[in-house]
Amino acid sequence: MGTFCLQQMFALAEGGNPLIFTKTILLKYNLPEHSFIPTPEIRPVQATTSNIPTAAESHPMTYEESLAWLFRDARYSGRGRKYDNPERSLARMREILDHLGNPQQRFQAVHITGTKGKGSTSAYSESILRHLGYRTGLFTSPHLHTFRERIRVNGQLISRDELAALISRVRGKMEAVEDLGVFDRITALAFQHFADRGVEFAVVEVGLGGRLDSTNVLLPAVCAITRISMDHMHVLGDTIEKIAWEKAGIIKAGVPIFSAPQQPEAAAVLAARAGELDAPYQVVQPLENDAVPLAGSHQQVNAALAWAMTVSLAQRGMLRMDWPAVEQGLTATRWPGRFEMLPTAPDAPFSLLVDCAHNVDSVTLLFATLHKFHPGQPVTFIFGANRDKELGPEMELILDNTSRVVLVQSQHPKATPLAQLAEQFAQHVAQRGDGHTVQVVAASTMADALVAANAMTPPGGLLVGSGSVFVAAELREAWNARHPGLFPADDWVHTAAGEPVLVPPQPQPAPGV
Repeated sequence: MGTFCLQQMFALAEGGNPLIFTKTILLKYNLPEHSFIPTPEIRPVQATTSNIPTAAESHPMTYEESLAWLFRDARYSGRGRKYDNPERSLARMREILDHLGNPQQRFQAVHITGTKGKGSTSAYSESILRHLGYRTGLFTSPHLHTFRERIRVNGQLISRDELAALISRVRGKMEAVEDLGVFDRITALAFQHFADRGVEFAVVEVGLGGRLDSTNVLLPAVCAITRISMDHMHVLGDTIEKIAWEKAGIIKAGVPIFSAPQQPEAAAVLAARAGELDAPYQVVQPLENDAVPLAGSHQQVNAALAWAMTVSLAQRGMLRMDWPAVEQGLTATRWPGRFEMLPTAPDAPFSLLVDCAHNVDSVTLLFATLHKFHPGQPVTFIFGANRDKELGPEMELILDNTSRVVLVQSQHPKATPLAQLAEQFAQHVAQRGDGHTVQVVAASTMADALVAANAMTPPGGLLVGSGSVFVAAELREAWNARHPGLFPADDWVHTAAGEPVLVPPQPQPAPGV
């Protein structure tokens, strides 16, 4: 049986006692009690909704009020309204857009879906179009440090004042659509902002799936589908074919569609759907271009998708081509949190690399890229995940590649509770039966995680943090707090301190539950 050295444990579940919980784990898996260091219980800070204006209030909203209103009915189960009532999904989006004067018809759209890489592909595409001289919009989700990252014009985040004024202006029309969801509202706001700002090309990333996604009201000029893998199975389906079918929902009649190389089952679904709609369909190959700034072979594929879409637009006379500008656009692409080595800190014993990998496929790619660029370097893995993920295979991959792990829980309400994560990890260590000693720490904060990781990493080692977008973001923020002045002045990490909490109040369990 493997050895699980549990050095710290924080039971963050409401009503949980960290001492009792940890001793239960130690006894259950016959673990050494002397390695346990009890620490005070930590309870998450919760937001309030008292500052959300009512429909009757007409005064201009502040940025904080705007976000509170926008997320007032957010659901974090991983299953949105579109899947509760699919017949109403796109109908309600068309209804609100009609109320707004159909802003989505006032710009050309580049529409991108996929399981992994759609954000990177969107970033490449927007940067290329901007460097070609066009006024661009970029709509992505989720965000790292500030909600404003989701809506950008010409590379600039929507300002706090712009967002507050926009929501104040359209709130009444949105409230008139009875069942409009959070992502519906955000999507409509992005389209309205792009129209207001005179955007010529908007690059729009699908939120989830494709067929029923709020963004799928667009009639795009070109589409792309990045690598498809098993994720969000509780929503999109439990086979690769079912997931591919949902992604193929963005394919439109006669609109060129470009795809990353796919598993045969997914490729067959995409090709069939494109054929039904007479949509020109092409599978791209890795670009193999040194201008691509993000590391990994998968990023060469994502860049190839952006490149191919640009060429398609030019061939149809929809933009003017300038090859040096295209390459400049690739080189200038910024997409933090993707195999990102954080700025070197002279006083830090080890470097920290963060990545947003959050399923088996992306974690596999992460380790493959680590082995390519950091061969033989000992890794201490800082890991946290959302509770809607299938964590077992990810944990096995981690244990195959390192014997030092720090478990964390992000502050996002979708995060897997730390106690649950630790228990599940302990089970996988115990089941391996290879006699391999695994050193594991559970940390209550990202700052504590960095301290623990530094203490357990051997000379010449590397810290790697991953498991969710939110873990990557909070590690960036912790690094910035620990080593101030290293990130560029325009890095979004600096916006985090003034960002309001988007988490609504959570119901409290009865004592003893």
